[in-house]
Amino acid sequence: MDKVKILWISLNAPTVRSGKAGGNTFNYYFRKFVEDGRFSVKVIAQINDKMPLMDIPEENCFFLKREQQFISKLKRLSSIESKYNLWNRNANLLSNQMEAFVKNTIVQLKGEGFFPDAVILEWTQCVVLANLIRKLLPKTYIIASEHDVTFVAYERKADYFRGVKKILWSWKFNWEKKVEINALQHCDYILTHNRDYIDLLIENGIAKDRIGWLTPYFHSMNYIQRENVNTDILYFGAMDRPENYLSAIWFIENVMPRIGDLSVRFIIIGSNPSKLLKDYKNDKIVITGFVESIDSYFREGMCLCAPLVLGAGIKVKVLEALSSGIPVLTNAIGIEGIPAKKNIEYFYCDTPNEYEQAIRRIYNKEISAINIEHAAKQFIDSEFSITESLEAYKQLILTRRGTK
Repeated sequence: MDKVKILWISLNAPTVRSGKAGGNTFNYYFRKFVEDGRFSVKVIAQINDKMPLMDIPEENCFFLKREQQFISKLKRLSSIESKYNLWNRNANLLSNQMEAFVKNTIVQLKGEGFFPDAVILEWTQCVVLANLIRKLLPKTYIIASEHDVTFVAYERKADYFRGVKKILWSWKFNWEKKVEINALQHCDYILTHNRDYIDLLIENGIAKDRIGWLTPYFHSMNYIQRENVNTDILYFGAMDRPENYLSAIWFIENVMPRIGDLSVRFIIIGSNPSKLLKDYKNDKIVITGFVESIDSYFREGMCLCAPLVLGAGIKVKVLEALSSGIPVLTNAIGIEGIPAKKNIEYFYCDTPNEYEQAIRRIYNKEISAINIEHAAKQFIDSEFSITESLEAYKQLILTRRGTK
């Protein structure tokens, strides 16, 4: 039988590794499909990441590169509208230059006789191209890989900010939601990386039988044995992202003063910490920046707090923390899409008082850390199998071949 032909359209080119959770998820699944002899994979993407590119035959790669030549600069001028026009057809998620590059590449491939069995649109930024793809490839099975349902993140920003920012994000939320839902309606199947969003999409008019769930890639730390536990409270993530540094600042301002009598430190781990965050640094607030390995922190830390104030999608940092066995304290945003049991596999905290009380109980050893560790690790192993998710993904495409 001939190989199943896949055209993968991605915001970022596949790399050996990525500094972002979504990039690692894309890299993992893409690599596994490429390595499977049943599939023939071509990719259209832009190069944004500084990491080394994945080793793929050149004839299968179509990359939009940032070049300095005069003509390339002129082409980038075409993207001014897509960046600043609030009524942009792609809700400012994708540049006009990238949209044109995707269209021209598909036209070129069709001219060469390449008609894919399936097109995978990676990230909402590429999902918004679904209507265009449907026109260019009307018989192709289109899959949306929704890392986040982006309008959820926009709505949370509209709720979080005040004044002019609130007005702006409220507008962006309403327009982006309209664009995103319309694009998803043009897809044959949607794989959300957060199982909680299945019901959300159904509520917004997407048929239930067209939605599935994909396990995101995460670095399992199940191998960690908790020992020499200290009194450090951990937070980690890419600390140049507002959803991370604003959440860390919330904890510093609202919880740390309440536990000033305890011998604890708040250890913030992650690359490129914001200047706003650095201003809080003191003896009890440690900002590490990038670290080569987080293992020792999770082996010895007292607990991890993730009081997220922004963001959407599943939180890979919470999955990784749970897999290590460290007690996790988080809120509704942090545990979204992760059906862990409260006070057994993690601690649900929303208010400063709830964080304080949970920390004091852990600090005073009123909670069995061993029980939490075993329960959390078992939960992750049973609920988040990436190998099972990969096989289901492959079967989805194999069984749909030739059905359109």
